[in-house]
Amino acid sequence: MIMKKNRITFILLIFLSIIFKYNFGGFVSSFFFNTMITLLFVSTGYTVYVYIRFKFVQDIEKRIIVKGESVRLIIKLCNEDFLIFPYVFVSFFGSHSLFNADSYSQSLTITPFSKKEFAFDMVCKYRGQYEIGISDIYIEDFLGLIRLKYKIPETKKIIVYPKIEYLDSFDIFTNSCADSQTFSQGMLEDINNIKDLRNYTYGDSLRKIHWKQTAKNGSLMIKNYQSTTDVNVNILLDLRRNRYSDEINTIIEDKLIEAVIAVVHYYLYKNISVSYMCFDERMDIIKASNQAEFDYIYKTLSSISFRQQVSLADIVKLHYENRSSSEDMIIFTGILDIELYNEIYNAQISNHTICLVYISPKLVTDEKDNIVDDILDNLPEIGVKAYTINPNDNLKTVLGG
Repeated sequence: MIMKKNRITFILLIFLSIIFKYNFGGFVSSFFFNTMITLLFVSTGYTVYVYIRFKFVQDIEKRIIVKGESVRLIIKLCNEDFLIFPYVFVSFFGSHSLFNADSYSQSLTITPFSKKEFAFDMVCKYRGQYEIGISDIYIEDFLGLIRLKYKIPETKKIIVYPKIEYLDSFDIFTNSCADSQTFSQGMLEDINNIKDLRNYTYGDSLRKIHWKQTAKNGSLMIKNYQSTTDVNVNILLDLRRNRYSDEINTIIEDKLIEAVIAVVHYYLYKNISVSYMCFDERMDIIKASNQAEFDYIYKTLSSISFRQQVSLADIVKLHYENRSSSEDMIIFTGILDIELYNEIYNAQISNHTICLVYISPKLVTDEKDNIVDDILDNLPEIGVKAYTINPNDNLKTVLGG
């Protein structure tokens, strides 16, 4: 707006100088006209010269960090010439989640043979990929008539990995499920099928004590159950974008990814196989069976985008209709609706063990959703284990408790 006014004013002055020169003539009118034209050429030429001679350097400590870590970015704007660089406008990339600075744009004057240095200490609150450093540089002439945009040769980017929460335990079974099956060293055991008996050792679960044989032998006897099959935990991640603002969605999505990573790490640490499924333009299935394969899933989830267009209810239905019964299914979502509840119910009565991990937006939106509350109340009644996580909750407390 200011530059537009300057241009209008300058054009008007040139127009007046032309009228003055050709109507009145003389030294004064010619001097006025020549001065205006000279100022235009000098100002434009000087701006082009500054544009050519201007230099800058961006330096960042590391390109990959973990959520919560800080990283320092140093930017140097240099004038290696004997002329002053009077009007340099610099804008920086940044967001509420990165920069601690109050302003992201500055107007600078760089004196001869000097430099301006900026240091940003950034604390990254959320996982994802971010552009940092200089976004735009403009060189403006001293008359305020033209502005040249400096081409940034390289955009600096950093990748922020999610924080890993190390769970001590994670129980996906409801009480009814726990009565018929249990985990042991990555195997699924059917407690209705006893393989053999052995003497009690420290750390054995009291639920495995065979009380009749204990009374008969006079010492504690433990039941070894028949291992029916290798465990394969199926994890379904909902990548639909929520209806909230970008800032609130970032908070919810960050917590959702963090919860998935915590659970995946827990099972792989226990040598329990995991099938991780999500719909990112197409159905992606990643299988892992040990801790060594965790890094690939971790890196994939660090930069995954929430752009799923397919209903999660349809994905759940497709999964349980094409899988054998009694497989475990853990659903991670930040969007809970009646359609999804109905498919969870159908999967549960099809003899699948279902667990729901729901990231609630209630604390960051101050909205109350009666439908969601009713669904969460009804899930235990149909035998579904449900965890509700708020964005500021400690995952180890909620999931491992």
